[in-house]
Amino acid sequence: MIVAFSVIISHTKAFLISWKFPTSFIPPEARYHTKADVFTYITPTFLSSSDIRFSDDINQNKDLLDAMAHMTSSSSSLLGRKSLGVDFGLVRTGLAVSVGYEPKPLNTVSDLNNTQLCQHIIKLVEAEEAKQIIVGLPFHKNGTEAEQTIITRQFASTLICATYAHFGPDKIPIYLWDERYTSKEAAARKRAANPRANLFKELDADAACIILEYYYQDDGKGAIKVELPDDENIRNAVEQAWLMKVEEDKQRREQLRESRMNASNSRQAMMERARLLDERLAKEYGRNNVSEKTNKKKKRKKK
Repeated sequence: MIVAFSVIISHTKAFLISWKFPTSFIPPEARYHTKADVFTYITPTFLSSSDIRFSDDINQNKDLLDAMAHMTSSSSSLLGRKSLGVDFGLVRTGLAVSVGYEPKPLNTVSDLNNTQLCQHIIKLVEAEEAKQIIVGLPFHKNGTEAEQTIITRQFASTLICATYAHFGPDKIPIYLWDERYTSKEAAARKRAANPRANLFKELDADAACIILEYYYQDDGKGAIKVELPDDENIRNAVEQAWLMKVEEDKQRREQLRESRMNASNSRQAMMERARLLDERLAKEYGRNNVSEKTNKKKKRKKK
């Protein structure tokens, strides 16, 4: 049993070294070390603590796994909550998705107006089953608002109206997140990975990944939730659009139910016709057999 646990510990060490730890798990003093250093920092906490003794008692091993799982979940309240990241731009918009681990770039769209872009984002939210949207908010280096900051806020306002009208109130919350330097960092990472990489039209989705990365790393602290505009007319229009969609969805479900019932009835009617046909053919076959036997008997009598 001791040998078995030694093998488990060895494999666990190899896994931890190869796995990229979310930076939110690691205290600031260890956050910029190598993966091996991170393992050195974390290993004593879990595998060499005087409070933990490996033995043949399986409950103790379960307690260790539960403790590690608790540490994982408690390090960030957002882990496991899928988010769609948006690096909004007037020409191009980068999109990415993450649950808190390894953000994945989706695509970069261009030449779309705000309405078209909102519909594209809504389709991605449905396809990825995302629970919230994180929109990068650009600022000047000194933290003051730029012209792009105002334009992004306006887009976020349009997006919250579109998501409210499609998903309903508070179903898909939208948050603004400070995205200063994300484009430069995306370019630096790209060049570090491949000095010959073509950065044109490729950085926006990577920047959206970095937005999500820092959002989860900081546990969403400092994010600004986007609310519906204060304009009563806009609010009423959005509410009416949502109610209309609810009614349309209801009618669509009713039509689908009716079509399924009609299809079921058609199948039953077809099966009934097939049964009656089989019965009729069986009767005709029986009569033919009787007639054939009668004819044979008559022929024998004549002979």
